[in-house]
Amino acid sequence: MSRHQAEKNAARERQEAAGKPYQAALKDLRKERLTHREDVLNQPSWSPADDGPVPSALSGLVRFHANQICRYLNDAIHRDRYTGLPFYDWQRMTLYHLTDALEHLNLLIGTIVAYLQEQRVSPERMRSNLQVRHDKAVRAFVTPSALAHLAGLTGKTAEDRSGVWHDVGSSIANRTGWSCPEREDALETVLAALYANYPDDEEAFDNLPDPLREHALSLNELLRSRTEPESTA
Repeated sequence: MSRHQAEKNAARERQEAAGKPYQAALKDLRKERLTHREDVLNQPSWSPADDGPVPSALSGLVRFHANQICRYLNDAIHRDRYTGLPFYDWQRMTLYHLTDALEHLNLLIGTIVAYLQEQRVSPERMRSNLQVRHDKAVRAFVTPSALAHLAGLTGKTAEDRSGVWHDVGSSIANRTGWSCPEREDALETVLAALYANYPDDEEAFDNLPDPLREHALSLNELLRSRTEPESTA
């Protein structure tokens, strides 16, 4: 989804919530986005973010959206498993699922970018991290929804009619409400078992917490037993 389309969608949401004209809602959103950019650029100097531990809120952010993205991708993969599904319905629903997944991915990236901008990460490093050449491509990720999401994630007061993403950010930070830590644990376990190079790499699961590590090892053994060819006598 492009930045302009994301702005239009956010403006429609605010138009419905606040009861103001569409153009006025769009103008407010663009003003908020410009204010964020000016606040970032007007800092005294650029400096790298500290090389400390990853903030727990950002870890929760990635886990939450990864879970949502995988859920939509799973829906897209299995759409054609429905017996007798017409091609029209397949294309409609598959694209719905994929664009929903893309919305979560863009929002995830934009929220992280907005956070790193506030932490004074240099534009050069930001472009390198995002694998883009121009600052315009970086700015495209920082939508009004991403800023509202970050505000909720970091405990900042919601702007007037900031929309649902502020509330979702708050629930991620507090591991309540929209967040589902148990489902996110299960996803991390499954992905680790599926993509780790174990047992070629005996330390493949050492970065996981102990309960998840035990589950990943058990699941990895099950997956290998179902994919390895049976030995012949």
